[in-house]
Amino acid sequence: MRCLAEQHQPTAEEIDLIAGKIWHESHGARTGQPWPDVARGSDAHRQMIEAAMMALNPPALSGAALR
Repeated sequence: MRCLAEQHQPTAEEIDLIAGKIWHESHGARTGQPWPDVARGSDAHRQMIEAAMMALNPPALSGAALR
């Protein structure tokens, strides 16, 4: 919330926390693999980090997107 409301750049810890939540909701609950066990640098880890970064700092809407 703070990242969006205050336009705060997320810290690495905040990104990792959100990535872990996304992992749990999308894969971990189904597979039972906890986020800390996902290999750093793996495709799955990179995808979760990217999703977290997008969730915490979404790209600005362009004027064309608003039309």
